[in-house]
Amino acid sequence: MKVSRLPLEDSRWCEFTSSHPEATPFHLPEWARLLADCYRFEAFVLALCDTDGELLAGVPTVAVRLPLARPRLVSLPFSDSCPVLARPDVDLGQVARALLQYVRADGDPELLIRHGLPPAPGVHPIEVGYCHSVVLPRDVANLRPHRNFRQHRNQADRAGVQVRRGDPSDMTTFYRLHTLTRRRLGVPVQPRRFFDLLRDRLIAAGHGFVVTASLDGEALAAGVYLVNGGTIVAKYQASDPDRRDTGASHLMHWQVMVNACRQGYRLYDLGRTDHGADGLRTFKTRMGAVESPLVYTHIGDRALKESGLRIGSRSRWIIRSLPPWACRAVGEACYRWTA
Repeated sequence: MKVSRLPLEDSRWCEFTSSHPEATPFHLPEWARLLADCYRFEAFVLALCDTDGELLAGVPTVAVRLPLARPRLVSLPFSDSCPVLARPDVDLGQVARALLQYVRADGDPELLIRHGLPPAPGVHPIEVGYCHSVVLPRDVANLRPHRNFRQHRNQADRAGVQVRRGDPSDMTTFYRLHTLTRRRLGVPVQPRRFFDLLRDRLIAAGHGFVVTASLDGEALAAGVYLVNGGTIVAKYQASDPDRRDTGASHLMHWQVMVNACRQGYRLYDLGRTDHGADGLRTFKTRMGAVESPLVYTHIGDRALKESGLRIGSRSRWIIRSLPPWACRAVGEACYRWTA
């Protein structure tokens, strides 16, 4: 079993992901290419092939090389979970060992896989938080959200909140709310260019959509969703900080889940929740989501204690005190450093 780099658009990889039952939107070549072009990374597939060149397993990857930082391979930054895709007869322990050999031979000091692999010398699983997902039934009547979620959903419905699946131009509305939401949370805002590329390359191509929840013509909440196979990923959610008590986000999630059931989707993926984010964790479980530990795997000679963006309390306070345009400027300048 040998590891090699393949172009994202390699026909073997495209066919492999299009037929694999565990493929998510983060395995789409368009997603990795978007990250590479937006943040100036090199993107490729780490592919494990047999002696005949047949693809046995693979994972999209970018090379992150930043000034004053150790170079590393990541699969994939800004993606909540990106499992290694393998044929049913391929052992993931062998895959992990092959990737370790590749990292050592290639001279890259480390590889971060945003999914769990069997532990071994040089293969270090790291629990980073929780993942939440709703297994979608065929019959909408079998969706079972918590009573608290239903109450907020019904509140928004009675108030006249309208949920609409829009066109790619609604990304502008989403980004305005996204900036306000990230400012409230005290974390950097992704560059506008990222969402422009997301709109043009994935949304417009049918790999996702934008949803807005409005009342009397005013957008209260919005979300960006990615789709692939039988999975819908609720990738980005935003709301007006001054109108968070309307239940608009609850109604928006509900309508997306209902439509997903009717369209035959199997899984509603709510993404990563960090340790300590108890409010978000509660919100997702009340939606009817199943919670499980989210494990990443560090492959290299040293084990990392944690992974991901860590913002201190003082930095959060500074970001919250900035005007929206300054929050966007901070994200434009430094967001790629968080990969």
